[in-house]
Amino acid sequence: MAGTRVARRAVVLLVAIGVLVTAAAFAVRGWISDKLPIPQSASCDISNSPYTLSTEQAANAATISAIATARRLPARAVTIALAAALQESKLINIEYGDRDSVGLFQQRPSQGWGSQGQIMDPRYSAARFFDALVKVKGWQAMKLTAAAQAVQKSAHPTAYQRWEDQATTLAKAFVGAEPALVSCSFPEPTVAASPAKVMQLLDLELPATQLSTSAQIGELRADTPWATAGWLVAKADRLGIEAVALDGRRWSRTDGWRVDSSAGADRIRFEVAKIPPSA
Repeated sequence: MAGTRVARRAVVLLVAIGVLVTAAAFAVRGWISDKLPIPQSASCDISNSPYTLSTEQAANAATISAIATARRLPARAVTIALAAALQESKLINIEYGDRDSVGLFQQRPSQGWGSQGQIMDPRYSAARFFDALVKVKGWQAMKLTAAAQAVQKSAHPTAYQRWEDQATTLAKAFVGAEPALVSCSFPEPTVAASPAKVMQLLDLELPATQLSTSAQIGELRADTPWATAGWLVAKADRLGIEAVALDGRRWSRTDGWRVDSSAGADRIRFEVAKIPPSA
């Protein structure tokens, strides 16, 4: 009997010690978390909406929109394409799919969309999507899922409709229907393209007029200024762009869009990160 009491007391003591140790561990963890900076994640928000994208998704959405904008297609074309890409790949340029399907739109080499390497280029796959879309008679007036299905010929023809609200919001942002709708944040870049290289890549998707470039700063003029500014912000993570300024506003990767009275309405200015030689 005495042995049983001793055993019970030992168990109670061990439980109490465990509780104290656990509490101490949480306290230490909380103290450490208070002292250490919170890691910054990479993401892109669409202002005045509930939608958040990864920087990869935003970059691909910007490419799709830019290809349509360069062809002077209406925002409805961008909405249809984005809905198709959201359904097929979640706007991720994937290397796999049903049978031989790959890429943003899950296009198939065996069905004449191009080689696998070509389809894996977002510019190419978006261009092929719009090539097919504009050949669909009356696509502008069609229900979104019907227009997308006419291009995609999916085994799930009604699946695209569920993405219409999100695709419409994204299209509005990336075609620059309103100022400063695309805002991305990400950790400090470890690599950065030169302003001249940024201009070269931009010109492949959304032609603009280069005004000047220096080691870290580029200035340009575009027919679609807020679409172009949105493109720069969406691509900023992969290109090492730190700031974009236009028409009284300035975006930075840490602060988003802020008022900047020095930002002119007649040109877009962007700044790339200064990377230390050892980075």
